[in-house]
Amino acid sequence: MATQRKRQNFVLALNQMDAAWVSFLKDKDFYDINYSDLFTGLWLSDAPVRKQEAVTFMRHLGVQTAKKYLDHAIEKGLVEEIPDPNDGRAKRIRLSAPLKAGLEQFFDRAIDLFEKGLKRG
Repeated sequence: MATQRKRQNFVLALNQMDAAWVSFLKDKDFYDINYSDLFTGLWLSDAPVRKQEAVTFMRHLGVQTAKKYLDHAIEKGLVEEIPDPNDGRAKRIRLSAPLKAGLEQFFDRAIDLFEKGLKRG
């Protein structure tokens, strides 16, 4: 079982991670947890996904609202919409190269914060 000190260090690391997320994205529109779900879901996929699948990454939203979130991310250039090579009518979704690189830097920072925080316990 974790000690009270480890729990406190975890919360401090979590708060620092949140601050790093805000600093990385720079646009308050994308501080919403649903964008985190979208971006990390796309990153975990490691390949373009169908638009319908990208919408499901935002599991706390209804389909119509999730589509609006996705469209907003596309409009801002954080996510790219590309043709589906297997279906001319469908679109695939992927992270923009700058967002993917930024996410990976953020992940590295978050891992470092948590490792240091838990060692202090």
